[in-house]
Amino acid sequence: TLFPYTTLFRSDLVIISPPYNTGGSNLGGQPNSTVGQKFYGGYVDNLKDEEYLKLIEQSLQLCLDKSRYVFWVVQYITSTKESIAFLFSHFGKYMKDIFIWEKNIHCSISKNRMFTGFEFVFIFGENNSRNFDHTMGYVPNIKTWFRHGESFDNHHATFPATLPEYFIRHFSFENEIICDPFVGTGTTCLAAKKLKRRYIGIDLVPEYCSLTRKRLGIADYKDY
Repeated sequence: TLFPYTTLFRSDLVIISPPYNTGGSNLGGQPNSTVGQKFYGGYVDNLKDEEYLKLIEQSLQLCLDKSRYVFWVVQYITSTKESIAFLFSHFGKYMKDIFIWEKNIHCSISKNRMFTGFEFVFIFGENNSRNFDHTMGYVPNIKTWFRHGESFDNHHATFPATLPEYFIRHFSFENEIICDPFVGTGTTCLAAKKLKRRYIGIDLVPEYCSLTRKRLGIADYKDY
């Protein structure tokens, strides 16, 4: 298996943004970087195309098996184009809606290319009906969020806290369980804590787990 976990704890909502398989190239401006172009710490994001699609398939299927809704955050770039098409062709029967996150443009700007100023959030569930059994109020599917002061020197692929807060607030209830299997800097867990949800954060990189615990005010473990 390429997905780093063979099982997950059951949760009510998953927010997930796997690596984009860019080969380690930087997607955004991080002025305090200590990891250069390798923005996932020691992980070099360079799977073969078929391996990356397998990672996507295994990740999403396991999340669907263990949660009511899955919010899959991905940017449309060269390295993810095939995987996005794969999501439609293989998981279309579970795709309930598509959300657009409009953002400030941090990606490399190249001649003869359009500027990239948005990311997708694909919303999956037990079927492809656009109706949701668990939602609260009026929920637009396009929002503009910018990152302000949220920069980490050892992780370059972060999203603003407003993103997980939005989905947690509208698609879950207090005391339900929110899971992020690629927790990174812990933003999803912080959003869940703020909104009085329980949370599960998982990451292969011990440094990110330590950072997440620090941000949450939880004592760190010493027995990796």
